[in-house]
Amino acid sequence: MLVQFSFSNYKCFKNETTLNLVASNTKGKEHYSFATKYKYSILKTLAVYGANASGKTKLFEALRFMKDIVAPPKRDEKIPVFDYWLNKYDCYRLNTKSKEENSFFETIFIIDDIQYRYGLEINKTSIVSEWLYVKDKREILAFERKADASPNFNERLINAKTAANLIDADMIAATTPFISALAAFKDPLAKKIVDWFDSITIISANDMEFVHTIKNMDENKDAIIAFLKSFDLSIDNLALHEISYDDIPEKIKKIIAEDGYKGKIIDGVVTFHKIYNELYEKVDTRQFRLELDESFGTNRLFALSWPFISSIRKGSLLLVDEIDSGIHPNIVKALVGMFYKATSEAQLIINTQNSSLLNAAGDDGLKLFRKDQVYVVNKNRYGESSLMPFTDFKDDLRSNMEKLYLEGSLGGVPYLDTDILMETVKNVGHE
Repeated sequence: MLVQFSFSNYKCFKNETTLNLVASNTKGKEHYSFATKYKYSILKTLAVYGANASGKTKLFEALRFMKDIVAPPKRDEKIPVFDYWLNKYDCYRLNTKSKEENSFFETIFIIDDIQYRYGLEINKTSIVSEWLYVKDKREILAFERKADASPNFNERLINAKTAANLIDADMIAATTPFISALAAFKDPLAKKIVDWFDSITIISANDMEFVHTIKNMDENKDAIIAFLKSFDLSIDNLALHEISYDDIPEKIKKIIAEDGYKGKIIDGVVTFHKIYNELYEKVDTRQFRLELDESFGTNRLFALSWPFISSIRKGSLLLVDEIDSGIHPNIVKALVGMFYKATSEAQLIINTQNSSLLNAAGDDGLKLFRKDQVYVVNKNRYGESSLMPFTDFKDDLRSNMEKLYLEGSLGGVPYLDTDILMETVKNVGHE
């Protein structure tokens, strides 16, 4: 479970920014949060609001970037590409000093009732420092690494032979996280940490990437169909659309040789709808191509189906950027509500501009979000984004969070100069 994520000097966030999932309200504690053996409980869901271009998406990208550092993709599904993060690094670029400063990332999380705190400092060429702390009753150092020095590690927590072999063989390059190298060589603690990062799923706005859902269609087709049917989309069945090698466009064949195609060749998804006669009796079914014939919202729900199902089954963290894009507010409420009803330790973080969710209630009559579950992102005149929880505002949020938000009392709304806008309209076509 994610407890807290902090970072600085990344994309539009110049100063240290913290997303904290520790519940500050005890009302409805069991519904909204997970109990822990520590002196805090952890929120199951959290929503981030903000104007266009305020930094909501970049907040999610910061966690994705940290995930890419710790759990990079593997070459040929075997060897992690440890320097993968270098080409994705993007410090705050609107300040002359920031471009020369390090970026900071730290995450606090719980695995199997034990709290971990892992972090690192980086610049555009190397990892400057890295650390891991483990807390059962008290926090102790598992390892610490500083630039131009061998890592210091606790032999009670880190496999001494594995760590010593990596260090002696000079396998910890300046761009290689020590935690990732240890995990690659099967250190139990390091592997547990890296696997936790790898389990995080982050869905980009308007993401129509079907690969995760398609990869799980064979074994989980019934669950995916049930997910879609629950939203009354009139879809009776699903199937993968297969094509032969001969049907692949020539331009694609030139890129990938024939021996590169193994097994099934899938180029999309087919949906099945019932056909009725004049008496509204089912007489047949008709196939549609999901990408071509179904709505944007249906496509998005299909793309979201497996990430939601998987997150709840595995008890993992899911982040969805602009969750309401193409999706009705009632469906969004149902998706959020799944995480309150789940028996696993699944967590959902969304960003959205749908203000109606702030006062919405789930089908159980409870508010969808309490004020300690809502953050707002603002950007100042210098292009610096900042993140603030609703609990920091002095306004009485018990009255109407949506009203206060739309009025601008809580920030996160765009500044509109309608006079300039109307002047632009008047001048169109008169130059």
